[in-house]
Amino acid sequence: MAMYLVAERMLRGRTVMDATQIQELLEAAATAEDGLEHVYAEGDLEGVHAVLFFRATSHECARSAAHRIMARLLERDELQGWERAQVNLG
Repeated sequence: MAMYLVAERMLRGRTVMDATQIQELLEAAATAEDGLEHVYAEGDLEGVHAVLFFRATSHECARSAAHRIMARLLERDELQGWERAQVNLG
């Protein structure tokens, strides 16, 4: 297993959440099977950028785990109207 990073972006909805709250919710949305090791989140006026650190067998497995975590996260009542956005890294 190796460590993989997955970048995520969430756009604000009807609720106001800061980066620390999003980080805590991301960690809470993960299960042991997801392999999430750490989350770094930073907010701006439009939403939150997050980097998720996974212990996984491949980058594809890490991306799949990130997708599952994000799906669970965005189902929460606290994040009404929030949405996952495209991440452009370059």
